[in-house]
Amino acid sequence: MIAFVRGRVEALEEDTLTVQVGGVGLSVYVPYAMLDPYPVVGEEIMLHTHLQVRDDGWLLFGFGDREQLRLFRLLLSVTGVGAKTALAIIDKLSPLRLATAITGQQRDALTVVSGVGKKTAERILLELKDKFPATAAVAGGLPASAEAQLNAELLAALKQLGYTATEARALALKAEAVLGGQAAPELLLREALKIAMRS
Repeated sequence: MIAFVRGRVEALEEDTLTVQVGGVGLSVYVPYAMLDPYPVVGEEIMLHTHLQVRDDGWLLFGFGDREQLRLFRLLLSVTGVGAKTALAIIDKLSPLRLATAITGQQRDALTVVSGVGKKTAERILLELKDKFPATAAVAGGLPASAEAQLNAELLAALKQLGYTATEARALALKAEAVLGGQAAPELLLREALKIAMRS
């Protein structure tokens, strides 16, 4: 298993990066829209990776965040969803947006992704619904204000990434202390994960 790669960006192609690691150039499929910062030729990059071994070759998929990698693997567990489709979903939908779509059973949020039809979207919603906690349940009885709803979505995303309810609340509070409670959900989630990695 290749857990991550760290090296210099040698080339940017349509859906892959070429990363030089120890004198070897690795071709890595990436969700360009979700990479932050955007890769630049000549600069170093670090990607969390998933190696897919097939009869016709090995494919390496890379992600800027661990939550993207976790969601990619969850999508791969869905019947009929291949790696390229899972990558397209990650490239189009942020982790928080995807979690919200699944908990809310929002088929149309998935069909905006190229290659994801109604049947595939319905299968994703059906097979992953139990792996994403309901937003209301995670919120723990918070009042239904806009700020509370934002907190609930953030808590839901953190919990589905493997954090306990207590850990998720602590990270959410710290992220809001840094960015403010009105910050975009995606920014709050990213800040919470940065805090988690530093602790």
